[in-house]
Order: sequence, then structure tokens, then C-alpha cells
Amino acid sequence: MRDKEGLQDYRFMPEPNLPPLIVYEDNASLPTGTDACQAVVVQKIREGLPELPSVKRDRLVQTYGILPEHSFTLVNEDGLVEYFEAVLKATKKEPRKVIGWVTNELLGHLKQQDMSVSQSPVSPPALAELLDLQEMGHISSSVAKQVFQEMWRSSGKTAPQIIHEHDLGLVSDTAQLHSICQNIVDSHPDEVQAIRNGNKKVLNKLMGLVQKETKGRADPVLVRTILQEKTS
Repeated sequence: MRDKEGLQDYRFMPEPNLPPLIVYEDNASLPTGTDACQAVVVQKIREGLPELPSVKRDRLVQTYGILPEHSFTLVNEDGLVEYFEAVLKATKKEPRKVIGWVTNELLGHLKQQDMSVSQSPVSPPALAELLDLQEMGHISSSVAKQVFQEMWRSSGKTAPQIIHEHDLGLVSDTAQLHSICQNIVDSHPDEVQAIRNGNKKVLNKLMGLVQKETKGRADPVLVRTILQEKTS
């Protein structure tokens, strides 16, 4: 039995209505006058493909300086990369600070209520506005989280509206903070003595007590300065 050796052995017949396709690596290698219907440019096809997950993760890490594990979280959740980048376009806050809000606060709320990113009641511009208020020192980090929760519950309300309605603005009145800090210092002599003996970490406890007294509204920088003066 003889082997099949040529096209005629396979009963191959060319189809006149299907012209041959010629594959080119890129546009530079495409000869002038080539019929576009007969040319397949690999570069053009490659550029039309969506961004691969591994490529997207590398881009996020290199562009925004976030941790690799954060890039995995963003890529694995449908629509989260787009949400994250939309927030970045609208806020002055650094990417490494924004990522915490997106992967912790936002994603945490979404998971609790079994919602997708597209169903979030807090839009990227709304979150960006909240982060800018915190960045500019109008509210503390703890208050920012309270406002976010209220924004989540009260869909449509902006961060400034909630801050105004609930009087959540940062307390920066020096006289008022001096009075509060003095009361805290007077009622915690052991902690004050520990600070004076060199245990500076105890100062954080006093700061926490001041924040508790002001419901998280005290200016932390000003509070630290006042407490340092009163415990020195």
C-alpha cells in the first residue's frame, strides 16, 4: 500500500472564494499594497486582546506602588480594578492609602451584603470626596469610617452632608482641647508618671481617651502636642 505524497492524494481542491491568508508579525513587515483582506497582522490582534490578569497585576504594582497581594485582590474581584483607578483619578490621596479603603472598607461591606462592585451604593467619586476631606484634615480617620458607613446606609448622601448633619467635623479649638487633655492627665496620674519615666507609648493611651471623649473628632496632631506638653 503506497503512502499519500501530495495534495492530489488527499483530493485537496482550493476554494476560489477563500483567498490565502498571509501572516505578518507587525505593520512594519507588511508589504506596500498588500490586500488587507489577505493579511493577518499578529501585532494588531495582540493589541486588541484584553489585559491579561498577570500583566494587570504587574501594572498595578509598578504604577501605584501597592503590594502584590493587593493587586491579586483587585484583579480577582470583578470591577474592583476599575473602581480603584476611578477613585485615584478623583482624589489627592496616595494610592497606598486608597487601596486600604477599597480592599478593606468597600470590599468588606460588599462581602457582608453579598453585593458586586457595580452594586456599591458609594460611587468612586463619592469615596474620593470623603478621602479628600480626611486628607485635608477636616475629619479624623475614625470619623471617616463612620461617615463611610452612613454613606453606605444612606445612598445618595454626600460626605459633607453627613459631616454637617452629625456635627462630625474635626475639633481643633485649642482651648477646648487643652481643657479635655488636662482632665485626662489629672485623672490618670499613673500613666503620666510612666510617660515621664520614659515609656512614651503610654501617650497613645491618653490620646485614645481624648478621642473617646470627643467621639473621634479631636485633631490628633494637636492632641499629641498638648499631651506632650502636659506630661513632660
